[in-house]
Amino acid sequence: MLEALGTKVFSGIVSLSLLLFSSFKGNDPHFGAISVRRSESFIYVSGSLQSAFENDFPSIFSSGTKIPIYFRIHISQDGKTLSKQRFSHTVSFDTVTGIYELDRGKTNELFRSDSIEDLIREVSKFNFAFPHQAHWEHLNIRIEAELPKVRFEQLNKQVDLMVLWKYKKPSTKAVANLRQLQ
Repeated sequence: MLEALGTKVFSGIVSLSLLLFSSFKGNDPHFGAISVRRSESFIYVSGSLQSAFENDFPSIFSSGTKIPIYFRIHISQDGKTLSKQRFSHTVSFDTVTGIYELDRGKTNELFRSDSIEDLIREVSKFNFAFPHQAHWEHLNIRIEAELPKVRFEQLNKQVDLMVLWKYKKPSTKAVANLRQLQ
């Protein structure tokens, strides 16, 4: 048992070290199409990041360090801010069980899997809901994603994860006419 644990921890440290001290490929993240729906009381915005977590992230996610991904959403109408929110997804990995966990922040949804492919597919998705008012008509929606600086205790080093996105914050804009949405 302890030998298996030691092997998993050691392999995670080696993988992370190789990533941090060697060349990396990086990613070119961008948002796919954004979906906007409404109900009587809420606006629902959903979509996904494309090409954001494929290269280098399996080692980062498997390190055992919690990795947050931040999203900012800004809703405006006629130049006036109606809503401005920040939410996050946080990935953690249990080196003992080999299970990845994704905490989707404001939704209180947890996703668990032993598959890095499933984790990457899920961490790329986002859903956001916010209340709207009856007089809102044409909304301008802007969404941006970013990665933080994270301290890797195994290496006693802080790393700016934006390097994995080549220091580019992916963003997208959408326009929604609430009178036409269902």
